[in-house]
Amino acid sequence: MSQTHQGVLVDKDLRPAYYDEFRCLAGQCRLSCCKGWHISFDKKDYLALKHEKCSPQLNQMLENSLRRIRRGPLAQIHYGEFAMPGGICPLLREDSLCALQAEKGPQALPLVCRTFPRSETALPSGYLERSLSPACEGVLALLWNLPDGVDFVSDPLPSGQKKLHTFDEQQVLTPYFQQIRSLCIDILQNRDFSLPQRILLMGVLLKELADGEQDIPHWLERSGAITDITLPQQLLGQSGDKSLALYLSNNIKLLFSLTSANDDSSVLREEILKAMDIQFKEGSSHVIIPSAAYLASRQRFEQLPQSGYFMENLMVSLFFHLHLPNISSPEMLWKSYVNFCNLYSFYRFLAVMSCRSDQQDPQPELFRAMVHASRGLIHDGARQITLRDELFKNDSATLAHMAILLSN
Repeated sequence: MSQTHQGVLVDKDLRPAYYDEFRCLAGQCRLSCCKGWHISFDKKDYLALKHEKCSPQLNQMLENSLRRIRRGPLAQIHYGEFAMPGGICPLLREDSLCALQAEKGPQALPLVCRTFPRSETALPSGYLERSLSPACEGVLALLWNLPDGVDFVSDPLPSGQKKLHTFDEQQVLTPYFQQIRSLCIDILQNRDFSLPQRILLMGVLLKELADGEQDIPHWLERSGAITDITLPQQLLGQSGDKSLALYLSNNIKLLFSLTSANDDSSVLREEILKAMDIQFKEGSSHVIIPSAAYLASRQRFEQLPQSGYFMENLMVSLFFHLHLPNISSPEMLWKSYVNFCNLYSFYRFLAVMSCRSDQQDPQPELFRAMVHASRGLIHDGARQITLRDELFKNDSATLAHMAILLSN
């Protein structure tokens, strides 16, 4: 069957208002983007770096540090990377400046280094979306200081930046992307209800589209008119010891899935395991997960004045940054929602454990945990897909299971 395409002119941008306030913390950043993870780039940047004419010393550094990536489903995008001995980019100087940028200027850097944590993507909404990744301590600091929530702003694009975006006409939800997205963000920012309730309500509504709702305009009208939480009764009682045990088990599994180019993610993991007094049953893969330390940390976290709005700001920004929901098909719509719930659950778990009893000032520890989670999940699409698909394989992608992920 031949595909037909529809075009939309991308002639304006859309960004969180705090986007314009972002400034790199440079030498004051404790969680440098030049440390602690793999820095990968596409073929164009790889070849440009291979052929860059620099001083003999810098050319030797590039020769020793550049390597090809020959694995994984995203190998075309992640074509090459810097070798990271000790988890530190070999081009990072002692004064916390980049040797390549200092000698050749910022345009010599690969795109990821020039733009991080910024991202730009043209979408079928007609917007060029600009966003900031929460894998940066400076971005988290902005979200920490927004008690009134995240606002969005838009400006017309200069004529040279306008472009035509095309999509398959068989993607019946795509023309409604902006309306669906706006409805979801409005729900996420509705402070009449707790954040888990908002995410669950969003799931109830998106499930109708995932199940094949055809009258999208009517769905939008009906969903936008909802003024109270109308959740199925069987989803409202997802709490208690069994629910908490499943919640903790899922997040400890996610904690073990995080890997890093240096040891800090492993150190963070061991600190959390020690604080929770998690034990491995000898001779088996069974893990004993006591809940007392988590519950005590949760109480301390919820006493932070910023705890409620920070998590809201983080998840709204993440929803926008990941261009959610994915409306390319009903199946992908639901998968993207399940992934979002999984991410919220893990961010919430780490935020709570940042307030463990050995932390006098939880904010720096909170930022450290959020950065590691973002670098290990948001910037590793293959891992996100693997963790999401495991929920589907285990029949754990239902609304009832999402309620468990959201309940603690």
